[in-house]
Amino acid sequence: MKILLFGGAGQLGHEIRKRASDLDFETVSPVAKEVDITEPDQVLKVISGCRPDVVINCAAYTAVDKAEEESALAFKINRDGARNIAIACSKIPTRFIHVSTDYVFDGSLGRPLKEDDPKNPISVYGRSKWEGEEAVRDVLGESAFIVRTQALYGQMGVNFVQTMLKLIGDRELVKVVEDQWVSPTWAGWLGEALLDLARLQSGGTLHASCQGTVSWYDFACEIRRLSEGQFEGRRMAVIERTTANSFARPAKRPIYSAFDTTKICSVLGRPPMKWQEGLRLFLGEIGIA
Repeated sequence: MKILLFGGAGQLGHEIRKRASDLDFETVSPVAKEVDITEPDQVLKVISGCRPDVVINCAAYTAVDKAEEESALAFKINRDGARNIAIACSKIPTRFIHVSTDYVFDGSLGRPLKEDDPKNPISVYGRSKWEGEEAVRDVLGESAFIVRTQALYGQMGVNFVQTMLKLIGDRELVKVVEDQWVSPTWAGWLGEALLDLARLQSGGTLHASCQGTVSWYDFACEIRRLSEGQFEGRRMAVIERTTANSFARPAKRPIYSAFDTTKICSVLGRPPMKWQEGLRLFLGEIGIA
């Protein structure tokens, strides 16, 4: 099976490429200088030339705070780029998996979010990703998979786990918010799940995260606990609770955006990995735990 992967250099794309060959996939992953997803003609040329069985789009503008100042660029990539890929997939035709985010919600429900819960993005990034979802649906309906994930971390790029590991070793005190809750997701697990979805002749919207709910503070404490051996003989930062209001940033974040993963469990025929297990495996993979 041949996969055309946009965004293959990012943390999720990296994990997909790493696992694809072991699972008998052929993966084609053009770099940004080879194809700009905001240019429809370039996208169509690449997809028609490759003739993949499925296209996976991991390419996105993900600088959440910076998007507040660069809204035009965020919408150009996250909405228009997604639409361009969907249109090209409709013309070939080929199946499409598009990756989205928990930021399409405002997080006000106070419980794990289901796929059809009301959408109310509260940041430019969230709105651009929601409009990207809608653009894909307008073109391909329910034949495409739209896969939302959240609190993603992996070996590539900037993410919470990598940032915490650095801060724990460099500082005496690290403040982390205790009043926002998520389902931390290891990109290695998600990459494998997306490859499993690539084999299916179906579509729809799915919530794909590791199982469980945790505050950012408690997540940071678990990262610290599991990495203690790496810092043996060295001082580790104390992690202190703070609130989202005390840790103001340009873009608003959902308060409670943990996912209900019942639907993807049914589709894949197995439950997602628990977030604690994902963290342990990731830290082991990078030689920390």
